[in-house]
Amino acid sequence: MGDLFALILAGGSGTRLWPLSRRYSPKQLLSLADEGGLSLLQDTVRRLESRVASDRMVIVTSHGLRPEIKRQISDYLAPAADNCLIVGEPSGRNTAPAILLGAMLIQRRDSDAVVIVAPADHIIQDPGAFGRALDTAEKAAAAGSIVTFGIPPLRPETGYGYIQAGEKMNGCFVVEKFEEKPTLERAENFLEKGDYLWNSGMFCFTASTIIDEARRYLPEMMTALEMVELESLSGLERAYDELEAISIDHGVMEKTRKAVVVPLSAGWSDVGSWDSLYEIGSRDADGNLIRGDVMAFDTSGSLLVGSGKMLAVTGMKDVIVVDAEDALLICPRGESQDVRKIVGRLDEEGRTEHLMHPTVQKPWGSYRVLEEGSGYLVKRITVDPGQKLSLQMHRHRSEHWVVVAGRALVTVGEETTVQEVNEKTFIPTQTRHRLENAGPESLNIIEVQLGDVISEDDIVRFEDIYGRIHDRR
Repeated sequence: MGDLFALILAGGSGTRLWPLSRRYSPKQLLSLADEGGLSLLQDTVRRLESRVASDRMVIVTSHGLRPEIKRQISDYLAPAADNCLIVGEPSGRNTAPAILLGAMLIQRRDSDAVVIVAPADHIIQDPGAFGRALDTAEKAAAAGSIVTFGIPPLRPETGYGYIQAGEKMNGCFVVEKFEEKPTLERAENFLEKGDYLWNSGMFCFTASTIIDEARRYLPEMMTALEMVELESLSGLERAYDELEAISIDHGVMEKTRKAVVVPLSAGWSDVGSWDSLYEIGSRDADGNLIRGDVMAFDTSGSLLVGSGKMLAVTGMKDVIVVDAEDALLICPRGESQDVRKIVGRLDEEGRTEHLMHPTVQKPWGSYRVLEEGSGYLVKRITVDPGQKLSLQMHRHRSEHWVVVAGRALVTVGEETTVQEVNEKTFIPTQTRHRLENAGPESLNIIEVQLGDVISEDDIVRFEDIYGRIHDRR
């Protein structure tokens, strides 16, 4: 049996936990399991690191999220973070391409490798039970099975797919069939029958087995992926342009004869809504789950999440209140799935509250939009000590920089100068420029953008220490 590798799926851009989760700051990057603790991504790595060394971890995410994923992994795994391979997909194509690309990269390292596929945005409260289930799955995978983990249902849930378990085999159960998200009546029927499990989206297999089955059931996808040069990932964008968006469940699991399921009772949740977070969280004597600076009076059975400022709630029962810096969500408990309607409306109206937070984290620091209007935008930019932005250019806007704290090394065209507090710089349109922190303290500048098009997409990078030019890993 080959070594155990971890393939962590971290490319989701879900907004079901809005207003904390945003398209460019999705739930896997948030600390939800423990207040002030690890993000869900970091918690996933912690769960696996006792079994899988960092140099046998592959994380597949979106190209846009890769820098923040890399930063979080560096914060948690340092100094071993560089051993972990982080791959940025050029576009989202559901789970099949992500899993198959990861399996190909792993197979290149170890032709006999066993792979545990773990989404980065799940919570598992009993790591011991997960470890025991993984032991069973690893043995079954080494014997040629494709293993999925099934969660014994706690209620007639309509938000999950189901797996019907058949004959027992080597500690697993043969998969009889997969069921799509059911109606409430069908979910109640599944619960009554007792042989149905929730589909967790976690898998275990050898890299060679999943690739062989994909060649059988997804031949066009495999043909495109096998054109990618795996060392440099050259050709990845071209390959993804040809791929259909399909899940590994639809593409392989529902067709293969090698599917088995391992029951997993480990306090699992995909944290798919605020209600699901309430269900698994630690609640006080009044049944309230409280995060942040919150005062609750005569309030019970509620999820109360503060963010930055103090949140006071009185005389409420069975409600969800989530306060973000620029948005406030209030809804009855049990109806948080309707958050998607809010996000849809924000998108329709061209607003940005579902896309990013006012303060946007970057690998070099952060920025915050202070004001924007027709043809202009004002930011406060913070560059951490030792960090620098990419050497870049904008086609449609000019910029004015004023240093308000710290010491800056500024490049404009061919000239590089040191800028102190109260000194300013003008960057004309289509001029290469770079900003670097030249001191031991945080660098803060005020940036004023002016132009016909004010967009984060208006950026051309020429050099970047964070690999945001052509490198997709």
